[in-house]
Amino acid sequence: MTNTRRAIANITYMGVNITQNIAPYLKSFTFYDNEGESDDISIDLEDRERKWQGPWLPQKGDKISASIELRNWYKEGATTKLNCGTFFVDDVSFKGPPDSVSIKALSVPFTKGGKDTKKTKAWENTTLQTILTDVAKEAGLKLVYDAPTFLYDRVEQDKKTPLAFAKSLAKREGLATKVTKEQLVIYDELQYEKKAEVRTITRGEDDVKSYDFKVSAAEEQYSKVELSYFDSKTKKNIKYTYNVPGVKDGPALKINKRAKNLEEAKRWAQAEARNKNKGSKSGKITLMGNEKMVQGVTVNIKNFGAFDGKYFIESSSHNVTGGYTTDINLREVLSY
Repeated sequence: MTNTRRAIANITYMGVNITQNIAPYLKSFTFYDNEGESDDISIDLEDRERKWQGPWLPQKGDKISASIELRNWYKEGATTKLNCGTFFVDDVSFKGPPDSVSIKALSVPFTKGGKDTKKTKAWENTTLQTILTDVAKEAGLKLVYDAPTFLYDRVEQDKKTPLAFAKSLAKREGLATKVTKEQLVIYDELQYEKKAEVRTITRGEDDVKSYDFKVSAAEEQYSKVELSYFDSKTKKNIKYTYNVPGVKDGPALKINKRAKNLEEAKRWAQAEARNKNKGSKSGKITLMGNEKMVQGVTVNIKNFGAFDGKYFIESSSHNVTGGYTTDINLREVLSY
């Protein structure tokens, strides 16, 4: 007898595994694996018996752990798993008829004062990693830092939420942020783009369900970035121009901020060039469910004509609705 290929959404609610309990009611489970914001999950349930709108109604902040278990997915007898992480109930909605309940949960814990509380604070003579460690703690998270060391004379958090402030600091240095598994993850996006592709996605393969690629004229690539820095020897502000590699014809981007020295000006200019140019060629692919297609990895795109090349997965969604499908949003990697 051949074992059936199966994808199972494993759900633990407030420390109790409820996978079997909710199986008769589960319409769909989706895990959203995001960059620059919190991961999240959505659980849709049939509720004709009115359990979820009654005694089983989830409360805001309740803790959910989730994973997707694949049985016989690639070969008979094999089991693999995608650990989605830990989430906290943010929103519960109810509609009908027929009655159904949708639960949305985020990977950001609900700390005292609320996750959207804006704060003001200052740091002096310290590193980016130290600042982000403090910010992560304030948000109820642990910091995972995979990036170079940057030293600052003074940094101010001016009426920003901890995560918005962390994202702004990281973006200035060309770093990416992610909130997952109760961690604030900071990583060097360029270095992650240089990593080996986890697979090649070839047009015409059985697991490729649909695709949509575009080159956006609105995302015209900048050929140079201009900003100023303070020269400690001459005691003057000096204009620095970063010429973007491989981009000959394009507008100049002028940045209205001052770096403390030439090294910092070079870093910030390169980061700004990446932030502005990285969205010019992008795409979306729907695949038969694949647990390896997660945010932060690279893939090779083949037989898609002018869109062939190496791409970075900016976000992915994994949906279990009877079967299992994966959507990936990707953009072409940059050389700088």
